[in-house]
Amino acid sequence: MKVKDLLKEIPKHLRRDAQLILAHLLRVSPPQIYLLEERELSEEDLKTFRHLLARRERGEPTAYIIGEWEFFGKTFRLERGVLVPRPETELLVEVALSLIPEKETLEGLEIGVGSGCVSVVLLLERPKLRMVATDVSERSLKVAGENARMHGVVGRIELIKADLFPPYERRFDFILSNPPYIPLSEWKNLPREVKWEDKTALLGGPRGTEIIERIVRRSRKFLKEGGFIALEIGHDQVNEVKILLEDQGFEVNIYKDLGGLDRVALGLWKS
Repeated sequence: MKVKDLLKEIPKHLRRDAQLILAHLLRVSPPQIYLLEERELSEEDLKTFRHLLARRERGEPTAYIIGEWEFFGKTFRLERGVLVPRPETELLVEVALSLIPEKETLEGLEIGVGSGCVSVVLLLERPKLRMVATDVSERSLKVAGENARMHGVVGRIELIKADLFPPYERRFDFILSNPPYIPLSEWKNLPREVKWEDKTALLGGPRGTEIIERIVRRSRKFLKEGGFIALEIGHDQVNEVKILLEDQGFEVNIYKDLGGLDRVALGLWKS
């Protein structure tokens, strides 16, 4: 069977996932699939493809099936249980980059490193930057370390198993986090592929803001004067988070994602 004939038989709602899976199987980039439309697939390739697509039909995220995902134009290794990078989080990186000078030697803290995508992109974009990153998940720390090595920044990031902040007193130029912020009550309504991910990386407590509160209330102890904290938040949490940050003495800016929803809260240490 040719590639073009295989793709024609895929239901429309699965076509994009099928292209990603097939591209991974054939070791090409997704856009190159269209250059291979006349390629004849072996029986082994067809069998493997149908098996992987069946996993997607059962709700497993494509990122786990192919073991990698793209973020900020770069590929990151993933495995089940590690938070899948999302386009909304690219805004968090963009906000941070707008405030991190290219030629200054700074040190940042990321709380909840996940796959490492945020810290790694920052390190690639700012060669003089160093990062400390924490996570409670051993698996996430392992995957983050693998991604740091893959992208050549392993010597500039310190990965620590910790519940939010590092277990020592140290001040950073900035703090970043894409914390769990989904309320417990919303779990049952989430798409089934999301439920394959680690609950602890998604659910922020009964109100969804409990972990954000813990981060904000301790942030000044870990932040250098004049630094900043940037947090990804739920679109309906902006007022509560804004008050939290202002109570800690931060000047607050809110950034909207491509969907026009409030997505990143930035707190600037007032001089």
